[in-house]
Amino acid sequence: MSELQHQILDKKSIIKQVLIALVIGTVLLVSAVLPAEYGIDPLGIGKVTGFSKLYVPESADAPPNLGGQARKIITLQNVGSGPDVPKPESADAPAPAVQLAEREDDVKVLVPAGKGLEYKVNMLKSGNLRYEWITDKGELYFDFHGEVKGNSNYFESYTIAYSNNMAGSFIAPFEGPQGWYFKNNSSEDITVSLKLKGQYALKDGTK
Repeated sequence: MSELQHQILDKKSIIKQVLIALVIGTVLLVSAVLPAEYGIDPLGIGKVTGFSKLYVPESADAPPNLGGQARKIITLQNVGSGPDVPKPESADAPAPAVQLAEREDDVKVLVPAGKGLEYKVNMLKSGNLRYEWITDKGELYFDFHGEVKGNSNYFESYTIAYSNNMAGSFIAPFEGPQGWYFKNNSSEDITVSLKLKGQYALKDGTK
């Protein structure tokens, strides 16, 4: 076979591969990316495959329930106590010279079906907390936030999402209760296994 014929075959092969890649990319865009990231599902493929369940509108007014186990962070817009609630002066007070003693705890939090509840610990400003939690089944809506001591009207949200697990570290921006609001939108009770380690104190009525 001549060199010219080899070049023609190579060009045909490259064009064929490019066309195949374009087709695959288009299919993935329509069936996965658009439904999951933008809530656009013109052919209904996202609903069939389950990718539409991963979509969360970028607002605080998210839909009441999402399927799937993938974590989806909700934009922190118009959440927390809002601009109409002034930040207490005590929130800007300096951190104490001595922090709370370091401790660690394993806690079980039962979130009843269709209900929501809070689990928080008390922290001083600049205290550190390492945490990890996972559910026994399904995902929860949660709002990881903190309140200024003595002023529950003012609070700041750090993370709002739907997930079945979360892990991370945290430094309290002010003294007061810090923790999670969990909402169970399913028809079954869900138990959260929570591991804590850091400078905090358990609130009254908790383990």
